[in-house]
Amino acid sequence: MAPRSTDKTRRVRAQLTATQKAQQCARQEELADDIDTAKHLYEAEAADIVRKHGQSVKWTRSQLFLRSAMLQRNRHVNSWNAFVKARLEAENEGLGQGDRTKLTAFIAQNKAMLLRDYRKLTFAEKQAYNAHVLEDRQAKNCTACANPKAVRHDVNAAFTLMDCEWMALHARTGLEGFYVAVHGGIEDLAEPKIFFMEKSQKFVQDVLGVEPQHLGLKLEAFVVSKLDERTALNCQQPLNKLISECRELIQDNLEFILMEKNVSGKIKMNYMNYERAIVECHSVELTKWPLPGCMKNPLKVGGRAQVQALLDALSSDSCKWVSLLEEELVSRMKNNRAWHAHGEQVYILRKTRARMSQLKSKATVNTDDESSSSSDSDSDKE
Repeated sequence: MAPRSTDKTRRVRAQLTATQKAQQCARQEELADDIDTAKHLYEAEAADIVRKHGQSVKWTRSQLFLRSAMLQRNRHVNSWNAFVKARLEAENEGLGQGDRTKLTAFIAQNKAMLLRDYRKLTFAEKQAYNAHVLEDRQAKNCTACANPKAVRHDVNAAFTLMDCEWMALHARTGLEGFYVAVHGGIEDLAEPKIFFMEKSQKFVQDVLGVEPQHLGLKLEAFVVSKLDERTALNCQQPLNKLISECRELIQDNLEFILMEKNVSGKIKMNYMNYERAIVECHSVELTKWPLPGCMKNPLKVGGRAQVQALLDALSSDSCKWVSLLEEELVSRMKNNRAWHAHGEQVYILRKTRARMSQLKSKATVNTDDESSSSSDSDSDKE
C-alpha cells in the first residue's frame, strides 16, 4: 500500500486586537529603552573608573563582569608536573631573575634523567610532591584573601550575579531549584548564601520539614565542625570507583612507558587482545599481576577484595609496566604461538562479518535463452 501524504496543519493562534497589539509594542519598546539605558549607565561607570584609576577599558570590563581568578577551578595535581616543578626549583635555587633556566629548556636538556628518576619514585614520594603543590596553592590563596572586605565584596557580587542568572533561566525555561553556600572555616567571614525558587522552598518546608535558613545553618555547622572528614573515614568507595581507578592507573602508566619508548600517539589499553595488541606490538608487559590467573580487565577480576588488592598493587608500583628486551620479546611470541596451537585462547580472533544467504537477482536477462526455451516448448506441444 503506497503511503499517502498528509497535509501539514498550521498552528492557529488567537488573533490580537488592535489594543493588545499596541500594548505589546509599547512593552517591547519600554524594555528596549530600559536595556539601552542600562548599557549607557554601564559604559559611563566604566569610563569613570578608567579616568579615575588609569586602567584600560578591557580590564575594567573584565572586573565588572567578575572574570577573576577567584571563580576559576584549580586543576587536578599531576605527579609528573609536581616532580618537574620541584627539580626546576632546585636547579634555579640561588639564581637571580634573568639567569634562571626556563621550564621548556630544562625538560629538553634533562628529559632522559627526569624520566629515569621519576620511574624510581615510590607512591608515597609522588604523594609528597602532590601535597607540596597543594600547600603552595593554599598559601597563594591565603595571600590573595588577605583583604576580608574585598573578598566579601567579590562574594556578594558573584552571588548577586548568580541570583540574576537563576531568575533569567526560570523566566525562560521554568527551571526550579535552589542553592546553599556557606564558608569553609571559622576564619572566613562570608555569611551563608541561600537562594530558593518558590516551589523549591515549598519542597524544603513541606517534604524535608525544615526552614531554608535552618538548612543553611545546619550545612554551615557540618562544614565548619569538619564532620565531613570524620564521616569520610567510615565510608567505603563504591566498587565501580575502585575499578575506574585501576583502569586509570594502568592506562596512565602505559602511556608513560610508551612515552619513554618514543611511541607517538595515544595507545589505548586492550584487555581483550592484550598479548597481540600491547605486548607483541609495543614490547611492554604488565608484571607481577597480584591476582591468580592471567592479566584481565579489572571489571572481571572478582569482587571488592580482588579489586582492592589490584588497586593497592598498582598504587605501590609492585605491579607495573616494564619494557621487554628483543630476546625476551621473541621468546614471548614463540611461547604465545605454542600455547595458542595447543588450544589456549591467547589470541582473540575478530568476528567475521556475517554474509546474507539470500540470492540476488540477475542484473541482465538473456533474451536468446528465453526465445529458445519458448520455441522448444512450442515444438513439444506440437
